[in-house]
Amino acid sequence: MSRADSSLLLAGEEEQGQGKYTDIDEATPSKKPPLSTLRLICLNMHAFNYGLFYASVGVLLLPEEALHMFNESHAIFLAVMLVIAGVSQLISPAAGYWSDRLISRMGRRMPFILGGNLVLFLSLGCMYLARTYLYGYTYLLLLFVAVLALNVAYTGFTGLVSDVVDMSQMGYASGIMGGLTAAGAVLGLVSLGFWIPLDMAYGLYAIAVVATTPFTWLSVRDAPLPFDKQKPYLFSELLKSYWISPTTHGDFFWVFVSRTFYYMGVSIQIYILYYLKDTMKDPEISGNAQKYTAILCILSQSASGIVAAVSGKFSDGMGRKPLIYFSCLIMALVYIGYCFIDDYQWVIALGLCYGASNGVYLAVDYALAVECLPQKEDHARDLAMWGIAAFLGTMFGPCVTGPMLTIIGGQGTSHYAFRGYVAVMMTGVVYCAFCGGFIYRVRKGEPTYHFSESENV
Repeated sequence: MSRADSSLLLAGEEEQGQGKYTDIDEATPSKKPPLSTLRLICLNMHAFNYGLFYASVGVLLLPEEALHMFNESHAIFLAVMLVIAGVSQLISPAAGYWSDRLISRMGRRMPFILGGNLVLFLSLGCMYLARTYLYGYTYLLLLFVAVLALNVAYTGFTGLVSDVVDMSQMGYASGIMGGLTAAGAVLGLVSLGFWIPLDMAYGLYAIAVVATTPFTWLSVRDAPLPFDKQKPYLFSELLKSYWISPTTHGDFFWVFVSRTFYYMGVSIQIYILYYLKDTMKDPEISGNAQKYTAILCILSQSASGIVAAVSGKFSDGMGRKPLIYFSCLIMALVYIGYCFIDDYQWVIALGLCYGASNGVYLAVDYALAVECLPQKEDHARDLAMWGIAAFLGTMFGPCVTGPMLTIIGGQGTSHYAFRGYVAVMMTGVVYCAFCGGFIYRVRKGEPTYHFSESENV
């Protein structure tokens, strides 16, 4: 079947409220044609590229580049690079607002995916030249442009998936998205950690962009917005894209808050390298903590990808919320377990459990967000706020645990006492509890939609 045959339009008019959200289920439901597994995989290939970039850039690439270009002040400039990467995410709601209103023969989402990936591809080449010739400040600017482009493309991508996938398949699609994101992360960590020199990372990222973009582009047709349905661009509405509350967003607000706490819990993982160095009884492990942290991350991400790929389909029948409760429970138990071990084999076992629980969450995270969207015609704008929740969680989480580790575990040396890690891990347990608690406020996510065997489209 041709791309034109898979054109999918959202039917029905949005009912405008006075500062209140419009429940997406209040409008007449628009049944969308089912997509085959192959088509869903192709549609979600952009997630592979996204996972490849984000999983390895902050952990492996930027620390080395800061040392390479800003040797005497590398710690400060690493922080600057991470701030640049974080601040660039704030473009997402604006890009989503524009995407929801765009009139183009290519559709509303595809111009952002293709344009963002093109700018990213060019920026990667320029970043390689800047690092080669030690143009450090130029590199910082190019990093900002590259991550900005990546987020613009991802905003278009999340909007496209919500446009073309029916709710009866949304959990399945969300699982595939989570699985491909984790697969990209594993490839990035393995490649940069063991296979290729770090200066070749730019080539790897560029190849991934070129290889994955055609799959997403050809998988479905991004239906253009009819001229009679175009809404005006208003600066006041654009500013409102950065505001979220129970009144304006309903259930989606609680999904946003819960996701923020979930990623605050995930942020505990940044201390694993220090944890291995300071607490493992085997000197081989503590003396080579970076190597064994990389191995742990690869195994954990692999488990996450496998579980995400198979869990999403089940959520279409049993609901999203029970799986999120289960994920939060397992993650909390993992953090409790870290308080009682000093052997790397147990770290691996708990890391696999953590990866599996993360995979369960990834499988339903996006699906629940789409199910709780407050307005039928502003998918990209609101899903951009969903994306920002992860950024806020990974930013605010260490703001609490970093000083906590220093105050409770500080010993006046470069090593921290075990009691400091116990405090950090128990804080992670609290974050998981809040994540599950706020999801309890969501009215949707119960076993409402049931998956039926899809026809090939």
